[in-house]
Amino acid sequence: MNVRPSFAIAAAALAACAAPQAVDNTPENPTAVLETVVTNGGIAGMFAFEVTEKRWVRPNMRREEHTLKGTGTFSRYLVNAVAGGGDASITRLDEDKLWGLHLRKKEYTECPAHGCPVPPAAEKEEKQREDEQAKEEPKQQTEPNCTTHVTSSNFNVNPTGEKKSINGFDASQYTAAWVLKLADTKKRVTTSTVSFDIWTTPLAQPMRDAFAVEQQFMKSYGARARPGPDRTQPMPAEVTRMMSGYLSSLRPQDRAQLQNAGKQLSKIQGHPVYTHIEWHLEGDACGDKGPEKKEQSSSPTSVQGMLGSMAGSLFKKDEKPAGPPPILSFTVEVKQLGVQPVKDSVFAVPAGFKKVN
Repeated sequence: MNVRPSFAIAAAALAACAAPQAVDNTPENPTAVLETVVTNGGIAGMFAFEVTEKRWVRPNMRREEHTLKGTGTFSRYLVNAVAGGGDASITRLDEDKLWGLHLRKKEYTECPAHGCPVPPAAEKEEKQREDEQAKEEPKQQTEPNCTTHVTSSNFNVNPTGEKKSINGFDASQYTAAWVLKLADTKKRVTTSTVSFDIWTTPLAQPMRDAFAVEQQFMKSYGARARPGPDRTQPMPAEVTRMMSGYLSSLRPQDRAQLQNAGKQLSKIQGHPVYTHIEWHLEGDACGDKGPEKKEQSSSPTSVQGMLGSMAGSLFKKDEKPAGPPPILSFTVEVKQLGVQPVKDSVFAVPAGFKKVN
């Protein structure tokens, strides 16, 4: 029996343990920290993914970091292979620098704080990529040239009285349902139901302080600042965009109503710290055949029975939707929101990263 390789492995392990670890001696300073996890089930499970969005912000500097992973059978491979490992950017107004970090490859780019000039060819390529992606997203399978219009739209928002702690936030529950009736010229009807499970917390001083720091940075950055997704809204913009894209038979003037749907949720008090949304479609307007199954998600986010409890006041007992999976599921969870001490090294390019521009 040859034991020499085992001795070699053990020696290497001991050497690794004995190797001195890099010590971060940079000072700590108050920093707004905002962290959110978004789980997007995709339309009919296609291109499902989970992304962690994190921001560290001071009045004159900001670091944004996104860690993306696919959660569907196909998207797990595609997303993780292409974008796995995450990416980050650091904006330093005090040094007029913008560093883009590829965390997996340990590479970075350097530009002025407001970004490097983008060649027209690169802008055109990005536009083509966005158009191709939009074409790949599932659409309704309906009769050619058939259109639907909205015949009724009803919102119902209820505080349940339930309370619990979510990631350290004292949260209260709201449930809501948005029921939209769609009809075609042959009077065939489809019912669209969007159900919400929302937990909110009062906007406490640490949260206000974090938002104030971020606003101060945006003001210093100037008009060219591009804000990220607004996670203070119970109805995320991504959800209305995906709904609008899928409802290919809906008239343009009615599709525009989807963009204003979130305003109906103004009865909800407090800052959302957990939001789960499910969208169900049932009916045959324009001969709707349902979503084409291009991908089967391996981590379903459907909550059994949630739709019935949320939309109960809008349906009679025998009319409650049940059974089929949602067309779309979408979850937003706030992990951190406040001001805390953070090492200055967070706002610098890590040692060992290679500049590639």
